[in-house]
Amino acid sequence: MNAAAQDFVKLEQIIASTWLPHDVTCKWEPMFGDPAVLNSLKNIEVIGSLDDFANGLLSITFKGTDNQGREQRIILKGRARIFGQAYSVAERVKASGEVKSENITQVNCEWSNLRAATLLDRNAIAGKFAVRPLVPGRPILANDLRSRPLIRSGDSVTVICERGGVTVKVEGTAMRDGGEGETIPVRVPELEQNRLEGVVQNDATILWIP
Repeated sequence: MNAAAQDFVKLEQIIASTWLPHDVTCKWEPMFGDPAVLNSLKNIEVIGSLDDFANGLLSITFKGTDNQGREQRIILKGRARIFGQAYSVAERVKASGEVKSENITQVNCEWSNLRAATLLDRNAIAGKFAVRPLVPGRPILANDLRSRPLIRSGDSVTVICERGGVTVKVEGTAMRDGGEGETIPVRVPELEQNRLEGVVQNDATILWIP
């Protein structure tokens, strides 16, 4: 490890610790301040706090004590790039296709470059359905998947509304496929506006929350 890289080690470890329990590495790209100063300080603390999953442009103020026991403060500004493992598919999955457990593999990627949260639980991926085509090598993101549809577009569904201890049920027609926990539109002729949106329940009913 060269001297410049060594200067960043303590800072990168502190930033990476905000991602626990996930095992990641951090690469610091400096803009202001000298991270090497941290190597000469003891009892280092971050003034204020670092957000969980710290990444991107950061301004961090540290305090610590030098060899003479004097308190020192340092401000560092730069970009934190976060790298770690994520899940991908070994073979392409078409849109609406199911992601089989045996088709899930791990890849290394830059988490801080992803446009949405990557899924880090294999069990949260297996058995789900692709919203868009999934290709090998690209991390699977939370918005890439949906639950197994319990309701198909055109299905007759029961819409339930609970308010003030009173439960009202009406019949309607699903206007889109939906899995448990997803919000879908439902056509209800009895309503003046003719449609509503509700959350799909595990028994394939729709919970309407006005």
